[in-house]
Amino acid sequence: MSTWTDMRDKALEAMKEGAIDVVEETKQEFIDNFIEAGMPAIKAYAELFSATVQEQAKNETGWVKIRDMLVIPLAVKAVLGVGSGVLSMVRGKTSKATTA
Repeated sequence: MSTWTDMRDKALEAMKEGAIDVVEETKQEFIDNFIEAGMPAIKAYAELFSATVQEQAKNETGWVKIRDMLVIPLAVKAVLGVGSGVLSMVRGKTSKATTA
């Protein structure tokens, strides 16, 4: 197995055994870290993926061309926008609820 697979399996096993204490603070830190570090990485990958698909569309015809030029990039952008919006909303409501 790869190192990544070993690390993943150990982390999952530790979670099953209760080694990770998931309290409200842990959840908030996860959301904050995911928004600040995870989302930019996901957005960068999605932009590269969309650009690559659009570039490939130049060599396609018919439905595949429409799919690659418009449908996939728009779907990726929509999912990222909705996901970012939901996470930001949750982050804001969670912050307000814990400070009240």
